[in-house]
Amino acid sequence: MNTSPTAPGTSSAATLREQLVSTLEQRGHIRSAAVAHAFRTVPREQFLPGVDLDTVYTRRQIVTKRDPSGAALSSASSPSLVADMLEQLAPQPGHRVLEIGAATGINAALLAELTSPDGTVVTIELDQDLANGARANLDRTGYNTVTVICGDGALGDPDHAPYDRIIVTAGAWDIAAAWWEQLADHGRIIVPLRVHESGLTRCFAFDRTSPTTMVSATTPLVCGFVPMRGSTEHTDHHARLDTDVVLKLDATDQPDRAALAKAVSHPRLERWTGIQISDADPIGHLDLWLLVHASRPFGRLGVGDTARTNGLVTPAYRWAGAAIYHGGTIAYLAFQDTGDGHHELGAIAHGPDANALATDLTNLLDQWDAAGRPNQPTVTAHRTGTRPAEPRDMNRADTTLTISF
Repeated sequence: MNTSPTAPGTSSAATLREQLVSTLEQRGHIRSAAVAHAFRTVPREQFLPGVDLDTVYTRRQIVTKRDPSGAALSSASSPSLVADMLEQLAPQPGHRVLEIGAATGINAALLAELTSPDGTVVTIELDQDLANGARANLDRTGYNTVTVICGDGALGDPDHAPYDRIIVTAGAWDIAAAWWEQLADHGRIIVPLRVHESGLTRCFAFDRTSPTTMVSATTPLVCGFVPMRGSTEHTDHHARLDTDVVLKLDATDQPDRAALAKAVSHPRLERWTGIQISDADPIGHLDLWLLVHASRPFGRLGVGDTARTNGLVTPAYRWAGAAIYHGGTIAYLAFQDTGDGHHELGAIAHGPDANALATDLTNLLDQWDAAGRPNQPTVTAHRTGTRPAEPRDMNRADTTLTISF
């Protein structure tokens, strides 16, 4: 469908849509005929009025609402990520689906295609203007059977429960109690879960295995999402190390912020492991492995262009600045180019205990390499208070998480 005029010499929406599907199939994001059909059918441009067609059909996120400071409040996710999540979700015709985060309504339309005939889709959006926009977009494109609710997504929608599938399209700190209560027996929930206060996020597909337990069903997706707002909103914490450098961390680790603020004033200490990796290697969850196995507090460096260009702090371009720290010392994952698309993995440390932390981090990398570079985490979610506490539990108000490799 394309109701807007197309300038001479430009591609039509239908052509761009087909090109997008082909690219997503070639790159492994679309793997099923059902998801391919949904992407070919839903007129993405009708959900992004005012955005030019070429931008609509690029494989990138499009921010649709910002707060006064410029931070993103809502967006149309990258089509690659949308396809990956729908493949994780695996909705079937006739399924009842709850979506948390309507945004533009594109995802709800895709879900309506995937669950037809006889399926039910309910989508919830916190802001009235966004809910109204999603409703208008869905009506304009003929998806008038989707129920759009303005409300707090953490509360779900008990009126249409239980749901065979729940999909969350915002960064969540917890699996909310309402989602536990509204997910059907043997149902599946897809949730981009922030497993650490540094913002380390993975999109997990959890299958319900009992009333109080869920287990991750597929390899999680590396992703980033606009954080959830509302009753379960969670504040990030960081320590500023320089004008252009922050260390995102967990406040429960009781960081010495004053000492950390001086860390990068110390000279850098580099230590290399001899471990060779390439961009094609399946090692995207190394940062999650470090979080689970490190005895030091974990954090992630946020580094601006100036600090990176002048060589002050140069983390590897993968793993979002994964680091460990202690007192006023940090050590982070780093690359050095060895040619032919390969890199040597190592650690760069700053601070009074740079030698000790660099040794700790490279020892961890050696352990990871010797273990076969594990990249398949298993995550178990228990309803809080339904089993005795265990070491390495990650505790939330409604959920206790354990991660193993």
